[in-house]
Amino acid sequence: MTAPATLPAITALARAGAIERAWDLFLTAGHAARTADPAALAVKGRLLKDKARSGPIPDRALGFAAAAEAYSAAHALAPAPYLAINAATLRLLAGDRGGAQFGARETLRLLDTAQPAADTPYYLAATRAEALLLLDDQTGAQAALEAAVRHDPDGWEDRAVTLAQLRAILQTRHAPLDWLTRFNPPASLHFAGHMGVQADGTSEAAIGAAVDALLAQHRIGFAWGALAAGADIVIAEHLLRAGTEVHVVLPCPLAQFAAQSVAPAGSAWLSRHEAVLAQARSVVVAGQTAAAAHDPLATAHAGELAIGGAILNARRLGAAARQLIITDEAGGGHNTARQAVLWPSAAGPQDRLTVPRDAEIDALFPPEQPDPARALTVSLCILLDGLDDRAALDSGEIAALNAPVADALRWLDPADIRAAPGRWDIRLTDLDAALDAVCRVLGAKRKAGTLPPAIGVHIAIATSVADPASGALVPYGPGPALARRLAGLAHPGLALASQALAVTMAARATSTGQARLYHFGDETTEGAVFALSQGPA
Repeated sequence: MTAPATLPAITALARAGAIERAWDLFLTAGHAARTADPAALAVKGRLLKDKARSGPIPDRALGFAAAAEAYSAAHALAPAPYLAINAATLRLLAGDRGGAQFGARETLRLLDTAQPAADTPYYLAATRAEALLLLDDQTGAQAALEAAVRHDPDGWEDRAVTLAQLRAILQTRHAPLDWLTRFNPPASLHFAGHMGVQADGTSEAAIGAAVDALLAQHRIGFAWGALAAGADIVIAEHLLRAGTEVHVVLPCPLAQFAAQSVAPAGSAWLSRHEAVLAQARSVVVAGQTAAAAHDPLATAHAGELAIGGAILNARRLGAAARQLIITDEAGGGHNTARQAVLWPSAAGPQDRLTVPRDAEIDALFPPEQPDPARALTVSLCILLDGLDDRAALDSGEIAALNAPVADALRWLDPADIRAAPGRWDIRLTDLDAALDAVCRVLGAKRKAGTLPPAIGVHIAIATSVADPASGALVPYGPGPALARRLAGLAHPGLALASQALAVTMAARATSTGQARLYHFGDETTEGAVFALSQGPA
């Protein structure tokens, strides 16, 4: 059976947006009864704060007040600036301005008399900024925030948390927010362009000038795109010169991509491609193996991953996202135009520029070769705890534990499901249907009142073949194995998604669910891991 959830695990769930599941685990693990434990009380405050933020507006003041009481109780047991400031800000959000300012003065007293080793110089300065803002000292808050930024100029995640707190204070007081703008994290960019560009020619000069003008007008800190010969490489080079983090997303392994999309244009482009790759912050391969020399499915998937990468990063940092598209006189190339259409209008502005072709090189590149047996496939693995000691269960008990999940999946095509007691492997080609299945399964188990399953979800290109024994379609590719690994990492009642799944959701602006960072992952998870929850992002 699953061990009681630890406080760090519960905090990770809360950070990822799985608030109700985190609260359930907090209660069932007995942490709510630990009223003399400042760590448990601090986590309680965090959970009550998040529950209040996501709950009905009329109930929020009471929720914020309860969260403030939990932080205050933790502070009384183990005084610390972060506990005092959280209690103070929550009192303001609950409508208690006097209590908020009392807590702010207590926070400043602690900051002036001690430097807790557990807090970074950034957070000490950011905490001072928050306390001063609660005391209506905007000038002092701004100076403290400037000091925090000097301590950690590139700590964008921490900065995003600080700015969210300061905005909440200002919004509660109906005060202007514009002075915070210059502290915002920089924007995230998705870029794509056509390949008909002569190295060091007039079109390259026009593209370079356009990128430099964009960078002069907007703070671009992060960028996602491919690296084919032509506009892609020119854009990436100018971004790198400006100090932008460039994240490369390719449709197939590096050597194959270079052979099919760079080398035919000439050795100059190949050398520049390799130089940019060496400076890229990350390289993601959308299709680990391609069935054809130039697989359009992998190319389309890579474009979506790049678009979603920019959008999801901007969302995580509370910053802007935008797209840069370079098309030719006819509105192409084909893949570039497709990525322009894919950009969700709500994600941010699109800069679409026309730069003529000055190199006719299309005939040099291998043509696209679709493979109808391959499809972009969502793999789900659903694991139900409690069946590992089957000797202690009779057939009726096993059936009863499985029934809520089986019933929740009954609307799916049986050919898409391979089931065994306590485990379901599902393959779907409809992303919204897959997310709907996750919500239905978790909802059914909550309604049944039995221990919910753990779920892993991944999206990847796969070739599906019918299993001769069961008739179920079996996807061959990386999807099922990674979905199983993610399910194994998840607490019961939690659905964990791969980075590929999360960025695809962002690119498609899906309204079926949202994905929030759970942890940064490792090689076994092929990138960061995200927690899935209901509702739009």
